[in-house]
Amino acid sequence: MVLPVFVAMVFCVVQFGWAQHCNSSLRFALEKASRALLLDPTLTQPALQTMVQNTLQGMADPNVTVNLQINTTGGSKVANLTGVYSTTLGVPSLASFPISYSTTVSTPLP
Repeated sequence: MVLPVFVAMVFCVVQFGWAQHCNSSLRFALEKASRALLLDPTLTQPALQTMVQNTLQGMADPNVTVNLQINTTGGSKVANLTGVYSTTLGVPSLASFPISYSTTVSTPLP
């Protein structure tokens, strides 16, 4: 009688852990792309999107959306890379919960 509840809880914890791992991996990939943007400020948003997805290919879910925004304040440029990762947590025989993580990395540009 306790086994189905225990299995559902374990399944939920594993799914939540995977979602957190993907979010952390997204942050790592954005930081890597941000360093590449610092070295080559001519990189475009599609190039950065491809770079992030290629980084995530072997370690997490590569289905992310990357947005590049460059702000100029006081004569200096700051690039903001925002990555959005969406997933659904589902427990067998219960409802599914959509979760969307958003992470932003900022870097100064020369």
